[in-house]
Amino acid sequence: MSLSLRASAPPASSSTASPQPVVRSLKAFSLYASPHEETAAMVAARRALMSRKSLSVEEASERARERRRAASQIQRFDRPARWLALALPAAGALAWSGSTQGSIAILATGYALLAVATLALLARVTRTPGAARMPLEHYHLPDEQLASAEDIALLRRLAQQDSELDAATTAWWRSTAPIRKGDIRLALDFHHARQD
Repeated sequence: MSLSLRASAPPASSSTASPQPVVRSLKAFSLYASPHEETAAMVAARRALMSRKSLSVEEASERARERRRAASQIQRFDRPARWLALALPAAGALAWSGSTQGSIAILATGYALLAVATLALLARVTRTPGAARMPLEHYHLPDEQLASAEDIALLRRLAQQDSELDAATTAWWRSTAPIRKGDIRLALDFHHARQD
């Protein structure tokens, strides 16, 4: 009995094979990747908005107090005080000259000028300058000023128009630190960068 061997059928053409699912690389995808059409100004505005640091009332007052103290020191040792300080060695030299020359008049004049210059300098330095009498609010920087009612209304309106801005500013309302002019500026910069 003869056996006939049949050649196995050729494999199906690749054109009729079922399509394989295309696996795309995830390297180009990132939750934090910025769209390509965003400008550098938009990226900078978003970074500044996300990096915003709250400023408490105590911190703002301490900064203003340091600035007022520095301004007071500058006003205490002003130009008249410097002239009086220069007059001290001059009066001492005059008194020394009268002593070496044996002139009582020059010696007395030198001592008198030395006493007057010393007292005037002490009065000038120990006085309370105008800078020390100014309220602390005067020494807050523009960005440290408290936001007004109009500023708060503007911030709410901008947040309603932009979901990303709304998400970024949600924590501002929950914080115990007040919203300040600098915060409003950050929101406006972000809004304007969106429009460009």
